[in-house]
Amino acid sequence: MKQFNKIILLMLFGFAVFTQSVQAQTQADATRFSSRLAVSPYAQAVPNDSYTFIGISHPSLDSALTQIGVALEVINMTTTVNNAAGRVQIFTVDAGETHRVFVVNQSHATINNLNSSFTDSRTHLINTVDSAQFGSIRITTVSERPGLAAGLRDVTVGTTKKFDNLAQLNIWGIVFVEASGTGFAMEFIGDASDSTLGGAANANSTLGEGTSCLGCNALPRPARGIN
Repeated sequence: MKQFNKIILLMLFGFAVFTQSVQAQTQADATRFSSRLAVSPYAQAVPNDSYTFIGISHPSLDSALTQIGVALEVINMTTTVNNAAGRVQIFTVDAGETHRVFVVNQSHATINNLNSSFTDSRTHLINTVDSAQFGSIRITTVSERPGLAAGLRDVTVGTTKKFDNLAQLNIWGIVFVEASGTGFAMEFIGDASDSTLGGAANANSTLGEGTSCLGCNALPRPARGIN
């Protein structure tokens, strides 16, 4: 029983440390690790015309940690607080949850922090100034192990390796034109691709074995985050 209680305390402590690290971070990491990065090439917020909506869901894959920290950042758009912290929303997505992010001009009549429909803990607003803004979206994870080799960025629960990379999440979005009630879908490159852990190369590999010679049968790196 004492051993069981210790395990429970360690699990709770781990979740607490992770949550604190997400809350403490104020801007997105400048990472280029493919497992931590997803991008969408276009977003816009135009007063009295359109805004951008993004949904992020945690589908509870067997290979996913139950909490995954996310930093969603707008690129090349002028926000009301126009610095690295003002252009990003940072939050934790728990297993089974969906979070909503709206990129919208600051004077929008309904999508604002005075409307209770948009003030819950799973809704996040990035406000732009009241002029036409066009840019892109960059999403990164808030990871406890960002610099480790691909095969080591995991936590083993029982006998199952669990990861906090973006391949464990579903991300979708739309640029919505209000007057017509239509819009166009956003494509995110880097999410929802980890149906298998895959790979049989050395755990510290980043490219796989056998890549030093042309024509070798290179093994993909483990935990590569692709089907």
